[in-house]
Amino acid sequence: MIPEGKYIDVQDDFRFHYYDEGEGDVVLLLHGSGTGASGHTNFKNNFIALKNAGFRVILPDLPGYGFSSKPDNVTYSLDYFNQKIIELLDSLSIQKFSLIGNSLGGALSIGLGLSYSERVQKLILMAPGGVEDREIYNEMPGIKKLMSDFLGGDMNQDKIEGLLALFPYDASIVTEEMIQERMEILPLMNSQVLATMAIPNMEDDLHKLTQPILAFWGVNDQFIPVSGSMKIAQNCPNAQIMLFSQCGHWVMIEKEEIFNNACINFLSS
Repeated sequence: MIPEGKYIDVQDDFRFHYYDEGEGDVVLLLHGSGTGASGHTNFKNNFIALKNAGFRVILPDLPGYGFSSKPDNVTYSLDYFNQKIIELLDSLSIQKFSLIGNSLGGALSIGLGLSYSERVQKLILMAPGGVEDREIYNEMPGIKKLMSDFLGGDMNQDKIEGLLALFPYDASIVTEEMIQERMEILPLMNSQVLATMAIPNMEDDLHKLTQPILAFWGVNDQFIPVSGSMKIAQNCPNAQIMLFSQCGHWVMIEKEEIFNNACINFLSS
């Protein structure tokens, strides 16, 4: 059901699965965490809109997710994720790029913006992690369910459906197709990525992000507290924030048309 993209090998026998379409300025999309997560499940409709707007769009499955490699002997730290992402971009001879990151992908985008400021042109963040202490995230209802279900073993379709219902404000937008796409990836996953994930709180470094930033947040997010939006607004010198009522963690799906148009306008300006 999930379309197969391209594969490329980087260092340490790691194989990325990714999509690479369109021509123009490069936009790299980084998806969020979760059971059965992949680039396609997060961004399939946004990917098409960006490509049609005249961008070269790169959409990888992050390490530990989708059809990319899932090593069980590494710690999935911010540095590990981002080192692999840079290896992917270097292998594709991409120097400068803009980022669109959701949740975990948003935290990675912040990290890349800080560590590779000369290469990252613009940042689009949707409820990014990495701006609170881990204990704050662990108290969020969605994170609690994600960790208890996945690390508890015996994931099944009922658990997937229960978890996916927490992502949007209106659970009725979760389609059978979304569920089956997650179920397709589930057997490929191992517990290492969630068990060892280590994303630091980068709040104290946000002021160093000088790139233009556009951030989105749903006020009903059950995974990443909306208080993070003010941290972005107050600390990043060149940020604008869009808050949505009656919206959860999936702004790019729940508010797809508004999101796509705002991203295209921001990236084109």
